[in-house]
Amino acid sequence: MRFLFLVVIGWLYAGLAAGQAPALVKTQRTEFVIKAVDDKTFAELPTQFRIAARRAKKKWEGTSKPPGGFMFIMTRTDTLTVIAKSPGYLEAEEVMVVTCDTCPNYAYTILLEKDTRADSVFRNLQVNQAFRLDNIYFDQGSYVLRPESYPQLDKLVKTLATTPKLVIEIVGHTDNVGDRRLNQALSENRVKVIRSYLIRSGIAEERLRINGYGDARPAAPNDTEENKRKNRRVEFVVLAL
Repeated sequence: MRFLFLVVIGWLYAGLAAGQAPALVKTQRTEFVIKAVDDKTFAELPTQFRIAARRAKKKWEGTSKPPGGFMFIMTRTDTLTVIAKSPGYLEAEEVMVVTCDTCPNYAYTILLEKDTRADSVFRNLQVNQAFRLDNIYFDQGSYVLRPESYPQLDKLVKTLATTPKLVIEIVGHTDNVGDRRLNQALSENRVKVIRSYLIRSGIAEERLRINGYGDARPAAPNDTEENKRKNRRVEFVVLAL
C-alpha cells in the first residue's frame, strides 16, 4: 500500500487592503471530484474509493468509471483519508488536509501503480472450463464472507479486469448434511455475496452470472468427512472470452 500526505490550501479571507480588516468569505458547498490513473500511462482507471473526513465525521464510498470521477460534497475545511483500489493495481492511501472551503469545486487525481506480483491472475482460461476457488471461506452454515477469502477473490477481480471479454458463472455447492432446502438457499446466498464483492471491486454485473446448486452436484460421494469437504465448494466457470 502506498501512502501520500497532501496539503490543499485555500484562503478564508478576501478583500485585504491597507489598513482594512479582512472580509470573511461565506463558506459554500464544494464539489470534490476524485479519480485515479495509471502512474505510467496516465490512463484513467475504474476505481473504488473509500473516503473519510475526520472533522465532519463523514464517510463516502463509490466507484469512478472512465471518463469522469467520483464526486462528493464538502462543506468545511477538513482532513481526508482516501483509499483507492483498482483491479490489477496496488491499493493506495492518501491523507489530504483540505482548507479550501470557499472553492465551488475541486478535482484531484491519484496515481496508481500496477500490481506485478506473481500468480496474480488465473491463467490458461478456456470456455466451459471450471476453476475451483479453494481459498474462499464462510463460517459453517453462514454466508458471511471471511476476510481470508479476499486474496483469492482479488485474484479473480484482476483476472476479469485484465481480460475484458471474460464472462463467468459463479457456482456454489454444499454437502448433503442438513435440510436440502436450506443447503440450496445457502449455496445461492454465498454466490450472491461473492458477486457483490466483485461488483464493488469494479467488475460489471453483466459479466457475472450466479447459480447455487446445494447438494445436487457433488464432486465426490458424501460418505466421508474428506469427501464432504470436497463437496463444500465455490467454482467459477468460463462462459465467454
